[in-house]
Amino acid sequence: MSDEDGADLLALRCDAVADLDDTALRDALEYFDPDLVYVVRESSDVRVVSRLRRAFDGPVVSAGGPADVRTETVAGITFVFAGSASLLEDHSEDDETQTAEYVVCDDIEPTADAVMLEASLAGREPLARYQSRASGTVTVLTGALEASYDHVWEPTVDREGVRIPVRGVAPLRRSGAAELACLTCDRRGSVAVSSAPADRFGLRALANVGPTTAQRLRTNGYETRAAVAETTEADLRSIEGIGASTARAIRHNARALAESRVVRRTDEPVPPAAETATPLFVDIETDGLQPTIIWLIGVYDPQRDAYVDFVDTDPSRDEPGATTRKFVSWLAAEYDAPSLVAWNGHAFDYKHLERFIARDVPEFRDYWREDVFTYDLYDWAVRCEHAVLPGRTNRLEDVAEALGCDRAGAAAALDGKSLAERIRRLLESERPSGAGPEDRAAATAASTGTAIDWAAAREYCEADVRELAAVAEAIAAAPLETGEAQTETGRGRSADDSTQTGLADF
Repeated sequence: MSDEDGADLLALRCDAVADLDDTALRDALEYFDPDLVYVVRESSDVRVVSRLRRAFDGPVVSAGGPADVRTETVAGITFVFAGSASLLEDHSEDDETQTAEYVVCDDIEPTADAVMLEASLAGREPLARYQSRASGTVTVLTGALEASYDHVWEPTVDREGVRIPVRGVAPLRRSGAAELACLTCDRRGSVAVSSAPADRFGLRALANVGPTTAQRLRTNGYETRAAVAETTEADLRSIEGIGASTARAIRHNARALAESRVVRRTDEPVPPAAETATPLFVDIETDGLQPTIIWLIGVYDPQRDAYVDFVDTDPSRDEPGATTRKFVSWLAAEYDAPSLVAWNGHAFDYKHLERFIARDVPEFRDYWREDVFTYDLYDWAVRCEHAVLPGRTNRLEDVAEALGCDRAGAAAALDGKSLAERIRRLLESERPSGAGPEDRAAATAASTGTAIDWAAAREYCEADVRELAAVAEAIAAAPLETGEAQTETGRGRSADDSTQTGLADF
């Protein structure tokens, strides 16, 4: 990663990676390609830490070590690792710790008073005093909380209010394996989170391969995914416990991952199938999975090589359909019968666009239902099992990255969930009487800890739709996989055998 993009910090909990063999552990480190590794305090194990230090050619900081303060600067970003919050007060004002962009300390976590029904922040006093001496607002990262945690605390210390942006870094707890979290941290305190299940590395990254099958593969001489990709289905079927359909799925997935390419399982045309249809790749940004507002819609037309977006930089729940109105009005004026393509669109984008159009722009409801054709590339490839994708998961960004689409700049330091969370805070902030968008933006920056960078948000959305177009092109260009047998597929099949990890991916 370039200095302009920020620094990648991979946070690990020892029990989440303890079962990974050395090959899988190296695979995880190569996949995330972090600038530094942080081992959180919970479930700390010196044996796992030692294995990480042997496997990773870079700084590995363990919160389970001695209670000291350590500074690491990577990719132009300075992190202060504090064994306890109280140690931060022991450093003088001219110490290099005062110019850090991030403090990492597992002492920092919310606490609840069951009697007063109030929440407070453990470690807030020494942290607030450190913050008051720092050259700028420091973002606090804590392994005591999962990487999904994002909140700005405003405690009063020594009669002064202090803003403390707090982000969790610990692996995300899911049913099954935890998801390892890698945080992209930029100079402005903006943090983007990417994650992958801990059991998707080494041979276990392959479809239908659990611990037992992975061991059987190794016993039969298949140590890597590349080795599995080069073998035949017949050889895989000869291994105890691997039947025909499992052998086919394992080999298809191994070839997709090892060769970073799409494996076509059927000759079903990639939507939209009509030769006269021009796909328009679309993505929406909201305030969460159950949106009250659609504030950004991006559209990419590959035929014109043109990107256009519709953004509301002063979003309000009083007018949640403003962006939707701009989008559908433009669509109707530009295209008589457009073919929209989205990723997981039937479950999210189209579902909510139709709801917002029916409620806020009812005059376009008939146009949307009768003249607009909607396609879901994720549904076609994964749920209908027409193709095996090369991502470690089937999230769009993972598939695109596996195909060579690398994000850079402002788009690399954002993720959809964090962006939605900032919009939700903006919607919940009070608009001062007579305040305009700029005043409200300033108030939001004060209350959220990070101002919303609208230009960066638009870059993020554009990256999404351009990546979607690239994935569609790769799927369409992929040759049909030949093998000893072809599997019949049907709409509505479960994606459990794919690399999809569930609704939380979106």
